[in-house]
Amino acid sequence: MSIFPPEIWLQVAEYMPPLVVADLYSVNSQWFDIAMNARYRQISFAFLNRAMVRDLARLRDPAVARRVRTLHIHPYFVKEVMEKAHQPPARRAHSHSLRGKFRLAGFFRDQKRLARSARTSAMLEYGAPDDLIKTMVDVISGLPNVTHYHIAWSGLHSIHDRPVSFLSAAFRSSVLQLTLEISLEKVNLLCRAWCDTAALENLEELDLFLRLDHELSPEEYEQILIEDLAPAINRLHPSLQKLSLRLCEPLDISPLFDSLRFMPLLDSLSISIPLARPHLGHPSGLGKFLNRHSQSLSHLALRATELSGDGLTPTEDALSEWINDALSYVTAPPKLRSLEASLALFPVAAAALCLGRFARTLGTLTLTGRHLPYDRVDELLGAVRRAGGGRLHTLRLGAVTLSPELVDLLAEKLPGLRRLELLVKDVVGTEGDLPLYCGAAEQHDSQIGNFFAEMEQHRYADWGLRSFSLARSSFPYRLQYAADYRELFADCIPSLSKA
Repeated sequence: MSIFPPEIWLQVAEYMPPLVVADLYSVNSQWFDIAMNARYRQISFAFLNRAMVRDLARLRDPAVARRVRTLHIHPYFVKEVMEKAHQPPARRAHSHSLRGKFRLAGFFRDQKRLARSARTSAMLEYGAPDDLIKTMVDVISGLPNVTHYHIAWSGLHSIHDRPVSFLSAAFRSSVLQLTLEISLEKVNLLCRAWCDTAALENLEELDLFLRLDHELSPEEYEQILIEDLAPAINRLHPSLQKLSLRLCEPLDISPLFDSLRFMPLLDSLSISIPLARPHLGHPSGLGKFLNRHSQSLSHLALRATELSGDGLTPTEDALSEWINDALSYVTAPPKLRSLEASLALFPVAAAALCLGRFARTLGTLTLTGRHLPYDRVDELLGAVRRAGGGRLHTLRLGAVTLSPELVDLLAEKLPGLRRLELLVKDVVGTEGDLPLYCGAAEQHDSQIGNFFAEMEQHRYADWGLRSFSLARSSFPYRLQYAADYRELFADCIPSLSKA
């Protein structure tokens, strides 16, 4: 088997489940290397169990440490060790001896109890929290090739700033993507360590998910945003290409936007906006940030979140007004090539406002997340056309009710479209008909037959569409008669058959 070059085995391994690949280390030296890479490519530290202790021991070997590419850390294990260390010695010894007796007697057959026992024995590897933290620092600082780093640190008040030393140990020039799910109260601790070095000088992607532990005043939160988080992000201005920002709840982060400097390589921005007031704070913050990056941004993704705020059901009107106000500060619209709006909570009216501002340069548009009736599709496509969106060549839309009138509308409003993907909720022969189902997933054949009969009379000789795909909006259901749809639209749209 060793006569084949490594590239062949890599191709084979791509078609195999990772757990199977990890078990093939004994086949030959090439498979050993592939299996070890698969086993240690991604490492996670969250709970101090036997697996984590084993990984910490193995990663002391540089030949193993160099294989780690993705690192996840949630410092809950520090809390576990601290609580264990604070137990009275007599209680710890009694508890341990009882477990030993039960184990010898065969009483521990319940899997949950076995897992708890395994975690307890793993904790005994470290006599004090400082021993564990020193080990974590030594191991993590010895991972030279980490490219994707994920930190989840919120709550956990009892461990104070102890995780900072090992969390910051992974800050190095090899890291290209950093994901921070972190309480704003802890941002200052981590960002100070971040700013003390130039370790993240090559970072290309930053994903921020900000939470609140509700321990500080609004003034203190603003101080953290301006004096800690903004300077840390600003240090990335020579390399940062993608920025994603999510909030667990509404918060005024306009001071953060105001404090961020121009990032010349910033190409992609993803923003999740709370549906409830104050959303992201004063709308000028986001608006002016977009304005500063009008020459660099080419992709914008927008979505709304509903985790807390104005009662149980915040209205969409407030967010639409906020979006309208934010766009008023965009005097030099970014030359976006791609816009994505997840409409599950993001208002359709707000999406139409964004299209009116950005559609002129768009090549790709994605509008998904909710059922869009015919009039809503008309509203969105009308905004594209009024904005002069003649460059649009790719559209992903849905879920929709597929009807001959909808296809007519798409062909009329977007004559230059080249690629179209529709997420289909149901099919009707005439717009306005009520969809009928004969089961949980399958629509009544008579309505589908009516659609086919009507569409056979439609021809779109001037529509230059090159790719047209339909998919069910509900996984795992498949669209009925998929092959028949392909044949139908190939007849209706002559450009499809030429592609």
